[in-house]
Amino acid sequence: MTKFNIFLLVALFMLSCSPKGEKEQEVSAAKATFTAEKNLVDTVVLKRKGFNRQIVTNGKLRAIKKSDLTFRAQGVISEIFVRNGLYVKKGEEIATLDPKAAKSKLLQSQERMEKANLDFADKLIGYGYGRDTASVPADLLRVIKIQSGYNQSVNELRQSQEDLDNTVLRAPFSGKIANIEGREYEPNSGTFCTLIDDSKFEVEFSLLESELSYIGVGNGVKVSSFSEPAIFYSGVVTQINPVVDDKGQIKVMAQVDNSSGKLMEGMNVKVIAQNLLEGHLVVPKSAVVMRDNFDVLFRFDVTTGKAMWTYVNVVMTNTEFHSVVANEEKNATLNEGDIIIVAGNLNLADGSNVEIKK
Repeated sequence: MTKFNIFLLVALFMLSCSPKGEKEQEVSAAKATFTAEKNLVDTVVLKRKGFNRQIVTNGKLRAIKKSDLTFRAQGVISEIFVRNGLYVKKGEEIATLDPKAAKSKLLQSQERMEKANLDFADKLIGYGYGRDTASVPADLLRVIKIQSGYNQSVNELRQSQEDLDNTVLRAPFSGKIANIEGREYEPNSGTFCTLIDDSKFEVEFSLLESELSYIGVGNGVKVSSFSEPAIFYSGVVTQINPVVDDKGQIKVMAQVDNSSGKLMEGMNVKVIAQNLLEGHLVVPKSAVVMRDNFDVLFRFDVTTGKAMWTYVNVVMTNTEFHSVVANEEKNATLNEGDIIIVAGNLNLADGSNVEIKK
């Protein structure tokens, strides 16, 4: 037998020989010392207020504004001014096609327009009118414009200018560039890139049929990404699809502000759907602790400066708060206006001396 084992047996024997009264006195003294110590605590005043009943589910983000951008003209891409992830403002240039052919066509149209103007003036003189067309009858003026080729030249010039403008791809709204497909010195074909306005997103999620009473249009939601679960983004339910699918689920849409700019199109997120219920006694989750396998909180007695052990039942809970009522089976009482200890309560006993932090 080792020396340690021998020492352990001796210690156990001495303890067993100690009188029972002495043991009880030691325990009582320890309790008294524990109760006499002043514990620094934080408190709140208990009030009846709104409690957010919550459902936690998963959803997917979808941009409210999203567009696949294509050139309106055909040609070879000459220059690209953006890259994936870059933010552009409305009207900003994204890429250009080689403009040589479009410029040549525009120059030809301008020359034909000049000739048409001369022919138009000659026709007016032939009918006995000068450059001022105000006195020319409307029907005759229309005939002269057709005979001189004036109208046709105006249309060709307008189309040539549009063709030149279409060699430049511009952002139709402000947003981020994604999925660039085009390459410089290659003919453009199909979609060049995608533009996403990521200032706001729609989040689509599903609720069970039995959970529909938890939420309605206009109710708040909170959204967090799986990469940063502690950061929440606020949103509002915008629509509820009035159809239950074969899985017993209902699709819900909410709009969320991307305040940090970290949310992205297609991102999977955690969604906390909320429904505000009024008239509940609400305390932070830290206020409720376990004692004797029951939920309790500690009320601060102003007259004695002591913590009063109070049994409670947790009616509902969300990510931050509990809705509580007094445990009537334990003859507990809980009233609006009670001062509730919310921090520094982990080691408190009934009647512990406490001091509120300043």
